[in-house]
Amino acid sequence: MRRLDGKATLVTGAGSGIGQAVAELFAEEGVAINDIDRASAERVVAGIRERGGSAISASGDVSRWTEVRQVVEATLAEYGRIDILVSNAGIPSIVESIELLPEQEWDRVIDVNLKGTFLLSKAIVPLMKRQGGGVILVTGSEMGFLADPNAPAYNASKGGLHMLMKSLAVNLIGHNIRVNAFCPGVTDTPLLRREVETAPDPARRQAENQAWAPIGRIGQPREMANVALFLASDEASFVVGATYLADGGYTAT
Repeated sequence: MRRLDGKATLVTGAGSGIGQAVAELFAEEGVAINDIDRASAERVVAGIRERGGSAISASGDVSRWTEVRQVVEATLAEYGRIDILVSNAGIPSIVESIELLPEQEWDRVIDVNLKGTFLLSKAIVPLMKRQGGGVILVTGSEMGFLADPNAPAYNASKGGLHMLMKSLAVNLIGHNIRVNAFCPGVTDTPLLRREVETAPDPARRQAENQAWAPIGRIGQPREMANVALFLASDEASFVVGATYLADGGYTAT
């Protein structure tokens, strides 16, 4: 039996990077691909279908309640249920100092990275309760544990997300809904590549990324997706309210 046999999944922020890797790994049983970029979502869906998997595009902004509802309704229309939510949509924020951080940027980072999981959970938890259970998995971060002096909004969003996850976990386990977080370190995604390309010294930035963690390299999206698959599967049936780090040993230092 496959690890997600008969289960339907909604993955947000799945148009590229870690979200795409999760969606592709989970797609054997049916997956709804959400990304604010419709073209990216549809590209991932096309690739999954070409490989024989089941997927639909459900584009929308996870920070807006009306669009979250539409994403959930589109998933239900296709699969009839949502057994697994992977709340992965997120955006970065880098500033030299707090006084240079625009209020609008702070609001957007918190809205997408933290409020998005709140809205998705608000919409999906009643469905999971009626179904008799489910799994909510959020994409945390090593930056929810350790502070980056140039990422106050991102640190705040991921630290808050970890605590939101724990609150949901202890509240919902009585309904057979398991809630956990997987927390990637520096990972080879299109976003990271763009950051390297636009850095003042791209070669130096790339070398710094490779040396970031004791493992001596950056992670791959599939490695993060493998952790997500374990947490979403019944093999993790006793894992509740956990923040699973996949950061090559960075936070261990």
